[in-house]
Amino acid sequence: MKKIYIIFLMLFLETAAISMVPASAKAQVSVSFQVFYDRLSPYGTWVNYPTYGYVWIPTAVPYGFRPYSTGGHWIYTSDGWAWVSDYSWGWAAFHYGNWFYDNNYGWMWVPGYAWAPAWVTWGEYGDDYCWAPIGPRIDIGVSFGSYRPPGYCWTFAPRAYITDIHINRYYVNHIDNTTIVNNIRVINNVNRSGSAFMRGPQPQNVVKYTHTTIRPVHITNAEVPGRSSVQNGQIAMYRPAINRTAAVGRPAPTHVQDMHELSVRHLPAANSHVQTNTKPAPAMHAPTHHVNAPVGRPAPSETPASHPVNNHPSSSHHENNRAASTPVNKPVNPPAQANHRAPDHSHDRPKPPQQPPRVQPNHAVGQPHQPHPPAPKPQEPHEK
Repeated sequence: MKKIYIIFLMLFLETAAISMVPASAKAQVSVSFQVFYDRLSPYGTWVNYPTYGYVWIPTAVPYGFRPYSTGGHWIYTSDGWAWVSDYSWGWAAFHYGNWFYDNNYGWMWVPGYAWAPAWVTWGEYGDDYCWAPIGPRIDIGVSFGSYRPPGYCWTFAPRAYITDIHINRYYVNHIDNTTIVNNIRVINNVNRSGSAFMRGPQPQNVVKYTHTTIRPVHITNAEVPGRSSVQNGQIAMYRPAINRTAAVGRPAPTHVQDMHELSVRHLPAANSHVQTNTKPAPAMHAPTHHVNAPVGRPAPSETPASHPVNNHPSSSHHENNRAASTPVNKPVNPPAQANHRAPDHSHDRPKPPQQPPRVQPNHAVGQPHQPHPPAPKPQEPHEK
C-alpha cells in the first residue's frame, strides 16, 4: 500500500512539473506547407508564377500597399527586431518566405519554410533607419553585405521613432533620390543561431536616438494563426515548424487564378508609381540562393486551371478598409522579370494615393508623447 502511494505521488509531481513548463519552452507544432495555401486564400489570390511556382497576391489591403511598411510596426525581441503586423495573415507573409514586385501585378509573396522576426535587410542614412524586403533566393551569407534591394523596396523613418507603434506617420520618402538609396549603409547584424536572418539595429544604438529604455520582448508560441499579441513583456506569435515531408499528397492552393485574367483594379498591391524604366543603380552582386527560399518546396508542374477567385474579401476582413499611409515609390533598380507578358491593364490601374508630407510629432490628447528628434551632432561611428 505504501509503495502504491509513493508511485501515485511521483506521478502527481511529474504531471505538475510538466504543466509548469512555459509555453515558449514547448516544442512548436509541426504543420504542412498546405497551411499557407489554406489560411491565406481568403485574403488574396494564388497564381502560378513562372519563376517561383505558387505565389500569393494580397487583395485585402489598401491601395499602395508595401510589405513591412503598411499596417504594422517594429518591436525589439530576444531574436532581434520583429515586424508586428496589423493583418491577421501577417504571421505567415512577414515571417516566412519573401516578397518581390511584378510590373503588372504588384507585390507578391513566395512561401518559405524558415521563420524569422522579419525577412528584411536593414540600413541607415543620415538620421534615418531604413529597411527593405529580402527577395526570393537571396542567401544571407558572407557576401550578403553587398546585396542591395531595388530603390522602391526601401522604407525610411527617423531613428528617433523606430519604436513608435505609429511609425508610418514619420516615414520619409528618399526613394526618388538615387544618390541616397545607393549610399545606404547596410547594418550587418546577422543571426547565426538556427536560421540566418538580419536582427537589425543594435539596441544600445537605438537607445541613443530614442532616449528610451529598450528591453527585449520574449517571443512565445501562439496556438492558432492570427495577429500577434503583446502582453506582460511577451509577444505571442503563431510560428509553426513547416514540415517538408508530412503532407498527404502534393500541397497546392484550392483555387489558382489565371494570371492573364487578373484585373489590376482588383490588385491594390500594384503601385502605379513603381516604374522599371528608370536608370538602374550600380550593379551589386548577391548570391542566388536564399536559406528561406522554397527550394524543394511543392511547386506546380502543370498549367494552372482558371478557377474563379473572390477578389473582394468579405467585409469581416477589416484589413481591406485600412487607409494607406506609406509613401508612393519609384525604383532605382528594376526587379527580376518573369518570362511572360501579361495584357496591358494600365487603363484599369487606380490613381495612387497622394504622397503624405513628413509629419512632425503631434502631442494631442490620447496620443502617447514621442521624443523630438535629437539635435544634429558630430558624426558617430555607424553600425557594422
